[in-house]
Amino acid sequence: MILLLFICLFLCSNQALAAENLKLREGISYVHDLDKGFPILGDKLEDVRIESGRPCFIFFGAAGDLNTNRQSKRVIDLYKKYRDTNLKFIVIDVDHAPTPDAKQLIKRHYQGYIPEVVVLDKAGRSIWSHVGEVDNKITMTQLDKVVD
Repeated sequence: MILLLFICLFLCSNQALAAENLKLREGISYVHDLDKGFPILGDKLEDVRIESGRPCFIFFGAAGDLNTNRQSKRVIDLYKKYRDTNLKFIVIDVDHAPTPDAKQLIKRHYQGYIPEVVVLDKAGRSIWSHVGEVDNKITMTQLDKVVD
């Protein structure tokens, strides 16, 4: 009985991990390069692990970058649309990637320019990426291919 409870708690806690409650930082600028901190805030942002069987949307950006700020607004809109799906959102500040997992994602998927978005399928393979600002209609076309 105790083992069954432990297994249930372990599986349920793993399912719950992912960035959540994403929102824009107050005071960011969409017209000037001002460093008010990384433009996206949220809970569990440190969970950047790729999970087998779960598609991912990865956003790479940097604090104080005008293009990152504008793309962050689009990321939050995508989050609101897809947060109740199986899509995992991963947000990484490339200048301040503290965890080994975040550094590994940067090494594997980041092309060296910000902002960048990457879509991974359920097997963890990159199916699409885009450097620079990108319209959400284009991104949603890619996300709809991997989301249940």
